[in-house]
Amino acid sequence: MISKKRRRIYQVSVFILLVLIAVVALTPFLYLIVTSMVTDMSQVFKNGIALKIKPDMLDIKNYLLLWIEDDGLYFSWFKNSICVTVLYTVISIVLSSMVGYGVAMYEFRGKKLIVVLIMSTMMIPIETLMIPLYNEVSKMHLLNTYMGVVLPFAVSAFTIYFFMQYARSLSHEFMDAARIDGCGEIRTFINIMAPLMKPAFASMIILQATNAWNDFLWPLIVMSQNKRFTLPVGLQTYLSPYGNNYNMLFAGAVLSVIPVMVLFFANQKLFMEGMIAGGIKG
Repeated sequence: MISKKRRRIYQVSVFILLVLIAVVALTPFLYLIVTSMVTDMSQVFKNGIALKIKPDMLDIKNYLLLWIEDDGLYFSWFKNSICVTVLYTVISIVLSSMVGYGVAMYEFRGKKLIVVLIMSTMMIPIETLMIPLYNEVSKMHLLNTYMGVVLPFAVSAFTIYFFMQYARSLSHEFMDAARIDGCGEIRTFINIMAPLMKPAFASMIILQATNAWNDFLWPLIVMSQNKRFTLPVGLQTYLSPYGNNYNMLFAGAVLSVIPVMVLFFANQKLFMEGMIAGGIKG
């Protein structure tokens, strides 16, 4: 009886702690949603940041401005971010999964060296690669294009390593059975092994899509035309030395979170399975 009582107290304590953590984590976002509907931003920044916002101060006018101002330039940025994110995620997942699977499941000469070379790229600061990559993209005439943003960072060592770890948990018997049935190596991967790696794919789709959606520095360098900006770069233009348009900045920031949230909740179960399996198996 005592152990059950202690267990119950422990469960309640953990639940309360998690609720408090959730409240602390969600409070800034909830405040962002509320302030995005304030039409008079002088009231928000009065004497610092005002936390007292009255219901009569709220309106959806800021969201309507996104459609009206600058001929709907915000939604051009939104479209650009979607295109970049989709391209980046697809290329990254397809190539990284094939590399990670191949390195993990096959034995060949130089395998250890390849793994070392892949992992060593994680130690190179991204900032040191910006100028060489910009020159390369410029010579390939990919400035102000989606592929100029996507290609340089589409395949990362982290993604390859994650797929390597997950693939090591798969049995070689599936590959042997597929070969007996006459499947080639590519068909074996696509039809047999890839479906077994669904949790890994879901995890990396969420992480890679989030990285691409939130990326700021490289799109800022590659894209120079206003209509070609991605959302993070475009939203930054609302802040300038000549005035800050917080109304549209806050409303645009709220809308920019929606695609990532939808993607996460659609793959939440597989995401957790993939992160756990990729972290402890292999």
